[in-house]
Amino acid sequence: MKGISRIIMSTALALPFSQPLLAQQSGTIVYEVTAKTDPERMRGFQRGGGDGDDAPQIPDVITFKQTLTFNNGHAKLATERPDFGNGGSRWGGRARRDTSNAPAQGPGPGQRRMGGMMGRGNTQYFDLANKKVIHVFSTFGEDRKTYYSEEDFIVAADTKTSEKTKKIAGYTCKKATVKLKDDTYTVWYTTELPFSFSPINGLLPEANAVVLVAEGGKRAFNASSVNLQAVTDTDLSIPAGAEKISQEQMRDIRQQEMEKLRKRQPQM
Repeated sequence: MKGISRIIMSTALALPFSQPLLAQQSGTIVYEVTAKTDPERMRGFQRGGGDGDDAPQIPDVITFKQTLTFNNGHAKLATERPDFGNGGSRWGGRARRDTSNAPAQGPGPGQRRMGGMMGRGNTQYFDLANKKVIHVFSTFGEDRKTYYSEEDFIVAADTKTSEKTKKIAGYTCKKATVKLKDDTYTVWYTTELPFSFSPINGLLPEANAVVLVAEGGKRAFNASSVNLQAVTDTDLSIPAGAEKISQEQMRDIRQQEMEKLRKRQPQM
């Protein structure tokens, strides 16, 4: 009986400590994102926009949210459609182009966003256990195919750390300055979460860090909330039947599909 009592007591003592640990394996992080626009590139969204004074005004900055949902080593980053001002999905009284089913534009040089290079539905996947970004892309047409390629999480090579700390979304964060190709980012990151993540691949100051703030000259990511909780969204893995290809093959397929899309669009 004494042996059984010890087992029961040990189990009772262990439960309060194990439950928080289990809770940390799932939850969400919501990022508020601001990004400067490229006027020349944005003109492609102006279908029937007119010329001169009648043309819609292109905003200097767009805002949107990205939500990272994670559970048991798997995660996905869902991106809302950007707010172009004047009613969210419109600007200058003109409806913007629906990009929910269009191949996403690749990021600029040296800015390979973890959340960029997205497939249909504006969703990016991650293997947190093995620290890999999973790029998913679906082609157009009746013979549509879905592909995916993998990329390792990149720890920043050009990083200057600081002794400064502050609380962000309830977590103690350290400050670092990271040079990434043609931009310099102020990064605030925490090591209090049981995985690694950054909204831009290449900005991890440490191998076991979660970036909650990254502010550069062209875009900024600020975590507004971190919620450790059970998640009801279990669709955190790549689509069934997706074919694995290399990153080089993925770039070629994307380029081919974008060329097809341009040919199908009306000329301005």
